Amino acid sequence: MKIVRHRWSKLQTALYQIIDPNIKFQIHCVAYPMRSKTGYANDDMPRYWITIGKKIIWDYPQIFTKEELREQFYPWMGDTSDISCLIREYIDCPDWELLTHSFEDRWHLVPILIACDKRIGKRRLTLLLKQDYFTQVHWIIRKRLGTPY
Repeated sequence: MKIVRHRWSKLQTALYQIIDPNIKFQIHCVAYPMRSKTGYANDDMPRYWITIGKKIIWDYPQIFTKEELREQFYPWMGDTSDISCLIREYIDCPDWELLTHSFEDRWHLVPILIACDKRIGKRRLTLLLKQDYFTQVHWIIRKRLGTPY
């Protein structure tokens, strides 16, 4: 599976337009070639990662344990386009539906995007702090609100 650089850069640019620039959010996607000695299995393995400043807060497929990936021989084969489709769905979602829309997000990416989204104001960010998200989401929200971590 090839990741077309032009399409990724358009998606990346669209995402950056809705992200709060003060938190120094960056998202990257790279395809690493996988070559076998026999000439078979010449697929590319994708890697997506998100940084806030210089800290990597989300890293696919690194963050997924072997137990979670055991069901599929090459779990990244379909996930590349699925993750990009999820990002597009998130970008296209109206701001009044962001907290209630049902995203198919098995990678736990949407809570991070919501925490970084400038369409989510301080009032809704404060409400999100009361929900049971993982630590990185709370860290991002506190960073946006300017409250102690």
